[in-house]
Amino acid sequence: METDFWTDSHAHIHSDEHGRTAEELITSAKEKGVGRIITIGIDYDDSVKAVETASKYDNIYTAVGMHPEYADKYSHNNDYERFYQLAQNKKVVAVGETGLDFYYEENPAEDMQNILFKDMIDISCRVDKPLVIHSRSAAEKCIKILDDALKKYNNLKGIFHCFDGSEIVLDWIRDKNFYISYAGNITFKSAENLRQALLKTPVERLLIETDSPYLAPVPVRGKQNMPANVVYTGEYVAEFLNMKYTDLKLQLEENFNKIMKGVI
Repeated sequence: METDFWTDSHAHIHSDEHGRTAEELITSAKEKGVGRIITIGIDYDDSVKAVETASKYDNIYTAVGMHPEYADKYSHNNDYERFYQLAQNKKVVAVGETGLDFYYEENPAEDMQNILFKDMIDISCRVDKPLVIHSRSAAEKCIKILDDALKKYNNLKGIFHCFDGSEIVLDWIRDKNFYISYAGNITFKSAENLRQALLKTPVERLLIETDSPYLAPVPVRGKQNMPANVVYTGEYVAEFLNMKYTDLKLQLEENFNKIMKGVI
């Protein structure tokens, strides 16, 4: 059955940096044909807020987790159990965003990030919900941890969000239950590496997102991003892959339903 809406698989509408309300962002998204939004938590308090927001709307869901940039604030003894309990909420469809980020020297130490990432993986498998992975300047180390986890868990699955074009990740996902999500930066003139990666991404493993309020796509680049703008990314991807918009929508919906099977 053909879907008649786009899904923004990764946004932050519950804690908008520009003071816009979730209601405003959801309304503008619907006007553009965006019918589902996943709003993503970046620490515990933020995740609680995400759940509270998602609980008010039918087609808004959330992921709960902790961003690697806050790994030095995470305590296994104090935080693991409360994340685990929160992840069982019916509006929570994934765990994250989490992962590894070594882009900035001042980011938390690798051992702290590893503890957080491994705990989030464990929680995602215990609740049997996908992992939302943030990987920046960390592809090889990210995959090493995931490979080790796959030896332990047979239900581990996930999404590499705001994909950075890593060839290592592209090769790795091909025989695993992981997906690649492209954000608005794929429309940037400077993002030739992402376009080349898109050509190598199996279409059955493809998702799109805004990561709003960041990375607004062309033709609204430089403005405050919002879920409505995922349409521009979808149209760009369809044109680049020589697909009809309706065909891409259908494929993306099929992909989304596969990764979220049993969750939504």
